Amino acid sequence: MDLFAGHGSVDLQIRDRILYVEGSGPWNIESVKKAGETFNPLISQLSGKPWAVLVVLHGDPIYVPAAAEYLIEAIKRERELGRVATAIMVDKANTPSFAKRHLSEIYKKAGCEFEFFSQQEEATWWLVKQISLADGRL
Repeated sequence: MDLFAGHGSVDLQIRDRILYVEGSGPWNIESVKKAGETFNPLISQLSGKPWAVLVVLHGDPIYVPAAAEYLIEAIKRERELGRVATAIMVDKANTPSFAKRHLSEIYKKAGCEFEFFSQQEEATWWLVKQISLADGRL
């Protein structure tokens, strides 16, 4: 039995070689681990070729320290499976400027190429370009 209930929610879907993640925080370690159980089968579908992630965050996109460390290690593992970039959208978060600082620290520690965007079309275009570069097509 978990000592703490999971906080935060996440919805996932794959389009082409992009994993779309939409979530509402804050997130604790329990919710990040539970999300990982959902992510893993999708990541298995994507691994073997370059792929990317588009993240749309609402609410308070804050990870408690243990959750942030877990996420950093998960992203590092995903990079070994072909994850080449992450586009992040936080304009609908309660505190976009804080979210950008907090998430930048996480993604930098994970060594993941990332950018922040306001428009999903622009974010998707950037991800397609990153995938193509990794694929050697550009």
